[in-house]
Amino acid sequence: MKHLSKLWVLIFFVFESCVIFQATRVPSNNLKATITKTSAKTPKIVFLGDSITHGRVSYDYVDSIAKHPSLNNTLVINEGINGRLTLQIIEQLNDLKELNPDIVFLLIGTNDLMASLSADEYKRYESLWNLKEPVTEESFSNHLRTIIKTIKTDTKAKIIVFSLPVLGEDPNSIPFQKSKRFAELTKNIVNQEKAIYKPLHETLSKGLEETKLKDRKPYIQSTWGMYWAILKYYSTTASWNDIGDSNGYYYLTDAIHLNERGGKILEGMALEEIISKEPR
Repeated sequence: MKHLSKLWVLIFFVFESCVIFQATRVPSNNLKATITKTSAKTPKIVFLGDSITHGRVSYDYVDSIAKHPSLNNTLVINEGINGRLTLQIIEQLNDLKELNPDIVFLLIGTNDLMASLSADEYKRYESLWNLKEPVTEESFSNHLRTIIKTIKTDTKAKIIVFSLPVLGEDPNSIPFQKSKRFAELTKNIVNQEKAIYKPLHETLSKGLEETKLKDRKPYIQSTWGMYWAILKYYSTTASWNDIGDSNGYYYLTDAIHLNERGGKILEGMALEEIISKEPR
């Protein structure tokens, strides 16, 4: 029995180590890595965000964009990291200024939203980032405005901001309704600051209505659900769509992250702004 217990401890350690490695692996084309190298590629495009941009636990839309045949001479930077809130994006702006990119895509807000759902959710982020104050709609709005204003003032970049994805797929659930609220806040601030707004949340919501799925799964906090999705993706042949389907989601994998269906919508919105503006 003692040996069996040790075996389970070993299995758990290997499982956790694999998940943490895959989830936290930093993109090789991040901001810090890029500004230390000389590249003649242009335009320079930066994708700023959290895990959905990071692409390790979600469909990697940035990598897919970088491989687009018409963007061979484009420098694509992935500055996405799991768990980031708007506050952590602000901390990356000095590197962004140094690079002085031509285009910046910003997708942020899911973790701000989750941290505002409950005291337990907040504690996870407080521990992760050593937060000093509560996360609220007001703090999200203030930080988002600061990000946009700083980029506009200190770089030459065109700024494109996505609304955050849906949180869970049950439109009657509180997390889904709060994601809708955060999308509305994003739209208002982006319009006020005269940046470009891309309605990701609205598009996914409309798509869910049109699918007419009978059972809509809400978001329920489950770190193990996310861990299992990561392990399944990197240790089997399952696609993100397969994982989403097995969990009962259409656009998501684990109630938070995008599968290929959702990620391709995001990717298409970004390409609209890149390809259509490219000189013919």
